[in-house]
Amino acid sequence: MKTDTLLISLAMLLLVLAAGVTSQGSNQEIFLWFNANAGVLPDAFWANMTFVADTLFAVAVIAIVASRYPHIFNSGFVLLIIGALFVHGLKNLLEIPRPPAVLDADVFKVIGPVVKNHAFPSGHSFTALATAGLLALNMRSISGTIALLVIALVAAISRAAVGAHWPLDILVGSAAGLIFALIAQKLVDEIWWLQGKGLERFAAGLMTITCVTMLFHDSRYPDTRILTVAAAVIALLSLATYWRQTVAALRK
Repeated sequence: MKTDTLLISLAMLLLVLAAGVTSQGSNQEIFLWFNANAGVLPDAFWANMTFVADTLFAVAVIAIVASRYPHIFNSGFVLLIIGALFVHGLKNLLEIPRPPAVLDADVFKVIGPVVKNHAFPSGHSFTALATAGLLALNMRSISGTIALLVIALVAAISRAAVGAHWPLDILVGSAAGLIFALIAQKLVDEIWWLQGKGLERFAAGLMTITCVTMLFHDSRYPDTRILTVAAAVIALLSLATYWRQTVAALRK
């Protein structure tokens, strides 16, 4: 199966599940069930998985891979821009409350910060699946693609485990992330000025700055400091190699 077909199929499946949740009116029921049963795993696991879905972590991962395959700087940059416009535009337009704004605090568990507004769609879920989708489109290994998608899906559902999002937010956000990964890659493949070295280096520069700030970032989720710093350091080392090669090429 081609990667784009796999991503589209998964996105459609997630949207069908979202339609089922909506038609059954089971959004709150599923959230409470999953949030309660997620406790079989430690809080640190869910906190770190939710950070895996954070935009900063996504930038670090994209930077690591793009440092070896520089064309991914271009598609990664386009994805981050159009994704942010879509997610935050829809969040602000709909203003749907999150679980802490609707449910009593004693009926579910919150790990990390209590956030009450802008539930739909889940930005973390979007980011996790968009990043996995973009990297999958640039991989030749089906096993690697499946592994990426599984990790991304676990990161997405962590948003219910930490008490931050409803299942519907997660399902639609995840599906949208996959679709936007395909859109971003298509845009870069089809539009010549999105393929240039200028955009590549501009994106690499922004990602370098982002990874530096990541060293000092407090995610507000417990036990995520090691993952935060490790991702930032690996990304910066990878970017250093990219910049050395870029400077050497410019001097020739």
